[in-house]
Amino acid sequence: FQDKSHDDIPNPKSQIINDGKVVELDVWPANSMPHVQSAYVPASVSAPHPKPKFLKDLEVFLHRELSILDRLNTTSHESRMQVYRQVFEFLIQEFKTYKPLLASIKNEYETYINELKDKVVELEPLKAMIVTIAEECDQKIMQLRDIERKEIEELKTENKKLSNKIEDIKEDRYTLNEIIQKLQGELSIEHEKYRNEADARKLLVQDINDLRYQYEELISARDQGRSKDNTQEDAVMLRIALERCRKDLVESQDKITEYQANYGDVIPRRDFEKMKEKNTEMTTILTNLKKQFTKLTEEHSTLQTVYKQVLDQRNNFAHECDLLRRSATPRPDWSKCAPYIEGGSDRWANISQDRTSDQLVDILLAEIAGADPTNIGAVEYFEGLGVDESIPKYLRYEGKIRNFRTKKKDVLYFINELWEEKAKYDAQNFSNGNRIDIQDYIYEYLKKRYDNDSLIVEWGYNLHYACQRLSKDPQIGLFYNILSGEVDEIVHHKQQQLFANLKLAMSKAPSAKEGCMSVKDFSQVLRKSFTSKTEKDFVILEENAKLVIDKEMPDVIKYMLLFEMDADAKLSPFLLKIMEQQWDDRLAYISEIEEAIGSDKREITVEEAREVIKIVDPTINPPTLEACLSRGFDYFGLVPAATKTEVESFIQMLRFGDTNRFGRPPQIERTNSKVSS
Repeated sequence: FQDKSHDDIPNPKSQIINDGKVVELDVWPANSMPHVQSAYVPASVSAPHPKPKFLKDLEVFLHRELSILDRLNTTSHESRMQVYRQVFEFLIQEFKTYKPLLASIKNEYETYINELKDKVVELEPLKAMIVTIAEECDQKIMQLRDIERKEIEELKTENKKLSNKIEDIKEDRYTLNEIIQKLQGELSIEHEKYRNEADARKLLVQDINDLRYQYEELISARDQGRSKDNTQEDAVMLRIALERCRKDLVESQDKITEYQANYGDVIPRRDFEKMKEKNTEMTTILTNLKKQFTKLTEEHSTLQTVYKQVLDQRNNFAHECDLLRRSATPRPDWSKCAPYIEGGSDRWANISQDRTSDQLVDILLAEIAGADPTNIGAVEYFEGLGVDESIPKYLRYEGKIRNFRTKKKDVLYFINELWEEKAKYDAQNFSNGNRIDIQDYIYEYLKKRYDNDSLIVEWGYNLHYACQRLSKDPQIGLFYNILSGEVDEIVHHKQQQLFANLKLAMSKAPSAKEGCMSVKDFSQVLRKSFTSKTEKDFVILEENAKLVIDKEMPDVIKYMLLFEMDADAKLSPFLLKIMEQQWDDRLAYISEIEEAIGSDKREITVEEAREVIKIVDPTINPPTLEACLSRGFDYFGLVPAATKTEVESFIQMLRFGDTNRFGRPPQIERTNSKVSS
């Protein structure tokens, strides 16, 4: 080495810092290889070459800087990285030929490292959130343990109380048995006394009758003597009568004394009856106590069994909880995402229902990217259903069909345009209210729109499965039910007519002017237009209509905005809520009819169906009733009285057609009437 004066910035070509001095280095491998004109090195040259000076000094510099960092107890990777970065800079500056390539490599690494640092900074709040969630989960587990411990203590206390109660009942039972035995002994004694008293009474009654007869004979004899001689009585007869009376008196007194001696301890009959009633009452009480004791014994056994099961479950849950605490990742509270999703809690509940955590993460990423969350987990290709005649014409295909992942907005636009075009087609080609089948028209519409068999099939399958996937939406759900043949198309047209009539009624309100009306008139129009709705339904509709209330005039509502679609071809929340209520009321009405018929009924006649409908909907008028019967029995016109059909077919036809309640549903619970079979 050749020492030179110290500079602030060394020349990387041939200099490097060494103990505060700048030393000159040889360029490797020029110093260790023979100087030849050709760049080719002969194969015979195989002897090892010494390490170049530049490389040695770089290693010395690197070792010295790292040693300084180790002596300073610096654990930061950034400091060590800076040392290596400086060494790499020397290499780049030294090799001018490879400098652009090495510089680009270094820049890429630096860029990637900066990105990783940014990601680490972004993930720091997530790490804190995970720690917070873990602490919350631990707190919840501790709370559950406290609740479980309290419940176990309460069960133990209740068990102890029941055991004490059972012991008391056993003691009462033993006491009652002793009382019953004593009463039975006393009853046998009283019964014996009663029999003796009854016999004595019979004898006493007989003696009393004899005395009465003797007294009557004496009186008759005296009367006869007085009649013979009213002026003078016979002294002899009187003496004889007196002696006879004295004799009878003595005999009567003797008998009374004898009766008192024999029956002095006999109780009266009324006392016996009272004791008998009391004995019967005690016997009844004892029987009831025996039943209660048996019931309590069974309940105690059941409680012991339940207690053992709860104890086992608690032990299992505690074990699982410990395992999950050690190994499982805490489940996040996904409801926290609802305020940050467009549409709020309702839309989040709709798109996150029955989704796994992995799918929920995909949904959040789709929301951030602006994609359709309902397409999460969708297949890439549909399998064709075949070319059978039973398959709708627009779905007849064999093979795979590409999935467009159609968005909800596109489906709504397609459905609205399809209904408009179909109405025009029906008006041009049919009369008397007849219509082309919706499945046949979809093929005609797609053929007219695309005129390509491949596109017709692709759009047909994508529309069909998109409607199936989004069937929870009232608009799409009704279209899909009509498309799948579960509901008649007349339901859609009746609904559109209902909206048109409601709009017309609002326009004729006294306060209606330039698309606005008072809230009071709006409420009155609603109640006049929907006679079968409850007050709760009206409150919900008014809440949905408040979205278009004029902020400057709170008493004025812009009713025309309720009948307009938004930019995504979606109806207003007010009309969607009407559709939802109408659909729910329709299904509830048909379910009530089905329950009133009875599950044991297989066939139903016209008269039986008429009786059931009148029970469920008492205010229905005759034309509506006959229309309902014609729909249920699938008969055009007045249904003959002798017509019969299966109950399942009758209910299915009611669901297929436009079946709605005529009057307001009763507010109290009604007992379902069963049709006699």
